[in-house]
Amino acid sequence: MKKALLFLLLTSLILISGCYSCHTWMAMQDKTPADPSAKFMWDNNCRPEPMPLPERCEPLPQPKPLPPPPPPMPNCAERMYPCGGCGVVKLEKCMPKQVQTGGEFEYTIKVTNLTDGDLTEVVVTDTLDANIQHKSSTPPANIRGDKFVWAFSGLGPKQAVEIKGIAIAVVSGVLKNCADVTYKMPVCVQSVSVQPNIVVTKTAPAEVSICDPINVVFKVENSGTGPANNARIIDELPEGLVTAQGSTKIEIPMGSLLAGTARSVAVSLMAQRPGTFVNKAVVIADGINVESPTVTTTVKKPVLKITKTGPDEQYLDRELTYEITVTNIGDWPAIDTVIEESASGGLRFVKASQGGTLVKDKVLWKIAKLNPGATAKTFVIYMPDGFGKIVNTATASAVCADAVKATAQTEIKGVPAILLEVVDITDPIKVGNDVTYRITVTNQGSAVGTNIVIKAILESEMEYVRNAGATQGSFAGDTVTFTPLPSLNPRTRASWEVTVKAKAVGDVRFKATMRSDQLTRDVEETEATTFYE
Repeated sequence: MKKALLFLLLTSLILISGCYSCHTWMAMQDKTPADPSAKFMWDNNCRPEPMPLPERCEPLPQPKPLPPPPPPMPNCAERMYPCGGCGVVKLEKCMPKQVQTGGEFEYTIKVTNLTDGDLTEVVVTDTLDANIQHKSSTPPANIRGDKFVWAFSGLGPKQAVEIKGIAIAVVSGVLKNCADVTYKMPVCVQSVSVQPNIVVTKTAPAEVSICDPINVVFKVENSGTGPANNARIIDELPEGLVTAQGSTKIEIPMGSLLAGTARSVAVSLMAQRPGTFVNKAVVIADGINVESPTVTTTVKKPVLKITKTGPDEQYLDRELTYEITVTNIGDWPAIDTVIEESASGGLRFVKASQGGTLVKDKVLWKIAKLNPGATAKTFVIYMPDGFGKIVNTATASAVCADAVKATAQTEIKGVPAILLEVVDITDPIKVGNDVTYRITVTNQGSAVGTNIVIKAILESEMEYVRNAGATQGSFAGDTVTFTPLPSLNPRTRASWEVTVKAKAVGDVRFKATMRSDQLTRDVEETEATTFYE
């Protein structure tokens, strides 16, 4: 009974003074007998004199049920890496200030990148005390002995990661748990890789007249992310196309073409001939060679064809008609077509077809537009003024068309119309007297009479006396033959006379004949005369 009282007194003293109880001591010793050489709370002013260590504890009375423990108070620590002033990485670890022995508790580890740069190879290491048993974590840890390792590939600027773990306090007492972090803070430089993307287009009219300029526009666009340096447009022109300066190659420097910009350049070309021209442009820059789509331009031209028809021969006193036909055989309209007829010497203008106007010595027709395949027909009428060959020319011209001409030739001739007349000066005639017969040749036509030969034939009642006239005559047998008259102009006349003597009574006939180059047979004329006693 005395021992029990002494033990209770001792226990109360320890509890009051803050020293460990027997059971607490035994729990700390893993329920094994205490080592007499160990220092414990008995030496910490619990009593003035050391007391022998207990080898076992008396059974304790069952305690009354305890109320639920209060929520665990956070117990956190933090550290700046590599130092507080530098502020690169902040490592925070939190766990409850007090946990229940044998019960689970949560702890957190948070790593924050305090910089504006990237951290790589971030490794968090947690070293658990032997009195703490690891159960799980999120994310899972890589366990290496008593160390738990979480490896992160990197932390971005101001980025934080948090580890949540669950552990168990194995024994009562102070639980110490330490975490550490390592990282790499690389020195990084940054360059932007850019790529220009050049698109070139070439536009030109699909059809154009050969007389009009071919307006070509090149558009170069950079839709990429970087500039196209030393850019230039090159266009090898097909044969038949030239620039305004006569060059067969276009080369346009453009310098640097920035990303997201475009530039257009216009060039005027001329065609040297009609035809279809196909080609494309190329843009060359540093490391770039881009072609445009193919462009086709057809160059067309109006082509005039003219014909002129008229008689090969015409008489002087007859109207002379020429017909003129102009056709556009090209593939482009002939604009402002003009047909011009020259009314040259030897012709007098009479009239022209509709639209024809006499301007000085020319007849003009104006046609606003003559489409491909279309034809314009005109005519003009003249009156010849003289004999000979008439050479008459008509021309046609239009905008962008080559002038053309056509010629017609007409021989202007006269009409052979020579009149032969024979008259006796007196009638009747007494036998023994003379009578004179007058032979007259008149050129009533428009042609010159040439080599006119006159003959006079006498009957038996007549006696030849003499002759006279335009040419010399001779008498042989019963005929007087005059030498040829070389020519007799139109509207002129020539005459001859033959004198005979009446030899016997009778109704006699004096006959004259005429022949010329213009006549195919003789012309005969007789005159009746009465011879009486």
